[in-house]
Amino acid sequence: MSKKASQPRLYVSYLVRRETHSSRALISVILALLLIAGMGYLATEGVLSALGRPPLLAAPQDLWEQAPIALQEKSRPLVIIVGVVLGLFGLGLLGKAILPGSLSKHALKDERAAYVVDDSVIASGISRLLREEAGLPQGTVSTAVSKRRALSTITPSTGRPLDQGQMTQFTKDEVASWQLQPRLKTTVKVAPEGRLEK
Repeated sequence: MSKKASQPRLYVSYLVRRETHSSRALISVILALLLIAGMGYLATEGVLSALGRPPLLAAPQDLWEQAPIALQEKSRPLVIIVGVVLGLFGLGLLGKAILPGSLSKHALKDERAAYVVDDSVIASGISRLLREEAGLPQGTVSTAVSKRRALSTITPSTGRPLDQGQMTQFTKDEVASWQLQPRLKTTVKVAPEGRLEK
């Protein structure tokens, strides 16, 4: 395959990933602001101490001198709690940095263009397909779509039984033809009790 032909494919996959995964920009901005505020406070306290003026909260040398006192027996539980909280916060940030944060969207497989569909649209499409296939009125099929699963629940009309296996196979074939990325495992459940048609 030529280099020119592979470039659009890479660009499309980049666009799809960008649209289907959450951005880390917000958490980065929050962390940067916290670091800037902390460093700004320490710098301000340092300048005030160098000029011989009273500190805003505590002088840097006072903080340094009181650190060993905080590790004594009386305040040790508080130090342990603060340490655990900071450790959990660090683990959360590490998980946010490493794990892919996925959005409620799926991509349609295409090498030339990036098509991204919201999960609610997919759920609505599956419900409509099942409703039309079973000949049911609106409001009788509900579908929930997650990253890898789609669960549809059909409430048939009283006296009109439905074949759950047939409806499941129909849904699998239709959803497979959409070529969603990642693929959806479809499940169809038929409610044991029907509803009266108006």
